Amino acid sequence: MGSWWRHPVGMVLVMGALLVAVACGSGDQHAAADNGGVRSEDTGDGAKKLESIPAGSKSTQTPLLMRVLAPPEPVKGSDGKYHLVYELVLTNSSPGTATVKSVEAIDAGSGEVVGTRTGDDLASRMALLGDISGKTSEKIGNGQVAIGFMDVAFEGRRDIPKSIENRVRTVFDIPKGFASNLFPTNTIDTDGRTEVLNKKPVVIGPPLEGNNWVAYNGCCTVSPHRGAMLALGHRLLAAERYAIDWIKAGDLGFSVEGKKLERFSSYGEPIISVANGEVVEVVDKYPDNPPGVLNPDLKLKDAAGNHVIVDIGGGRYAFYAHLKPNSIRVEDGDLVGRGQQIARLGNSGNTSQPHLHFHVVDEPLALGADSNLPYVFDAFDYQGSVEEDGTRKLLKTPEPRRDELPLALSLVTFAAPEED
Repeated sequence: MGSWWRHPVGMVLVMGALLVAVACGSGDQHAAADNGGVRSEDTGDGAKKLESIPAGSKSTQTPLLMRVLAPPEPVKGSDGKYHLVYELVLTNSSPGTATVKSVEAIDAGSGEVVGTRTGDDLASRMALLGDISGKTSEKIGNGQVAIGFMDVAFEGRRDIPKSIENRVRTVFDIPKGFASNLFPTNTIDTDGRTEVLNKKPVVIGPPLEGNNWVAYNGCCTVSPHRGAMLALGHRLLAAERYAIDWIKAGDLGFSVEGKKLERFSSYGEPIISVANGEVVEVVDKYPDNPPGVLNPDLKLKDAAGNHVIVDIGGGRYAFYAHLKPNSIRVEDGDLVGRGQQIARLGNSGNTSQPHLHFHVVDEPLALGADSNLPYVFDAFDYQGSVEEDGTRKLLKTPEPRRDELPLALSLVTFAAPEED
């Protein structure tokens, strides 16, 4: 299938791509929260009908193991819907190749199917763990692990189930040989059960100001951020699940390519604090990269480049990366107010085009936090969207939005911070 981080616009090579490159394979199948029993049906040629296996059966053959990486939290997107974003970890324990045909998300309480992915739509949301080519595929080789980057949307918050499970239909190409007859050729397995966290995302102010800001690599499609599966401390983490690369679309298009950073509309723009808080980490030692160039000597610890982490309360930390050298105005321990300028947008770290990488985590770590958390902006104007080629689809009149997360390629305006 097609690549999902080879973008034609401005050669954006962001932090997430590096994280995918270093993610270690993990076949760990620890049960997710609220783990239910397995129901598996062999739909091979000899089967007369689909038969449900009693939940909790330990003798049921399940050659494709599944689990949800972490319980999802609902977040309202700029499409007006509530999104459950999660990663389905699939391990092929058979001696053949597994082809995933469909994934259904099911309300574990009612049994209702609340979301379905099939065909190209499903294939475009699956990638092999540790594959740095950028390719997506529904095929999982024997002994391989794949990640299904799932997104289930609901019209209202009341429609969101308390827990979900996943029904996966798989076809196996089992090679002829010893014991090949002992493996099924078709299965429908139901597992990967997880609770849905009954939390509301943190409401924050904007990290930037002005119009024509594009939410690049944003929620909830497959992107370098969704694909940033990082193994740290023997944990497999979706390190940048809700991260956004903010790029300003200038008068000449999405961005301006050239040999000088100053030609890019985003470069040097003020970066402001999204909330009151305390600065807990400042790194300001990296030079800007020339446009279109990645530093081949960077290590994982260098990926964020110049960055700031601010404790915004409630166990949440705002993370600002790729900052312009010598532009950071705060120090460790400083108290900052919402709307206060903390730095300027640059091109340091693992990036080849000026942009602000922003996300919220549950620990004051550039990398390695247990959870990459959802968040919403309390106010912005939705201008429309931008295609990958830079084509704009603008509304006649920008729409005021409240408490929403701009989805991928949204074009938005952030109001200037109010003066005290």
